Amino acid sequence: MRKLVVSVIADERPGLVAELASAVAEHGGNWLESQMGRLGGKFAGAVLIEVAPDRVDDLTAALKGLSDVGVVDVSATSADGATKGSVESVRLQVVGQDQPGIVREVTRALAAHGLSIQELYTETSDAPMTGDRLFEAAAAVELGDGLDLPGLRAALDAVSADLSLDIQVDDGHDGPAWGEVPDSAETR
Repeated sequence: MRKLVVSVIADERPGLVAELASAVAEHGGNWLESQMGRLGGKFAGAVLIEVAPDRVDDLTAALKGLSDVGVVDVSATSADGATKGSVESVRLQVVGQDQPGIVREVTRALAAHGLSIQELYTETSDAPMTGDRLFEAAAAVELGDGLDLPGLRAALDAVSADLSLDIQVDDGHDGPAWGEVPDSAETR
């Protein structure tokens, strides 16, 4: 079996994912994973599909032919691109007043420690009491071999102090469930 990653960006409308899923199923593909959502009036996402090698070309042509769906790219993944199963990770929660550079500075600190982001969700919203714009992020970060967790926490503490952010690193034993907003921003 071959694995394909399909990227989608389209105007948001009902039935978009159903059309994509129908094309996959009609060509013998198996929908393995996806991350999709509405973003700025558009619908964007990526899908990991598994299909028999002799059906790759037909499925690729069918997906690219879905002009109303907005398939941007269909690319094969190598065996190395397959999901690794259980990878040890930590969760990162970031909350603070919105300002340019938050994602850059947090991701620089992670990259400096050799860490890879598995998932990243960000959003802005209006603070309940003041109406100021809040920035919130949740990330799953893959732990590298020999990670200096105290060093990572110190680097993130420095970013937190520089940008007046609340940054929480959760090793999965305590804290909010994945995707939950930290307590400091939960009163929306």
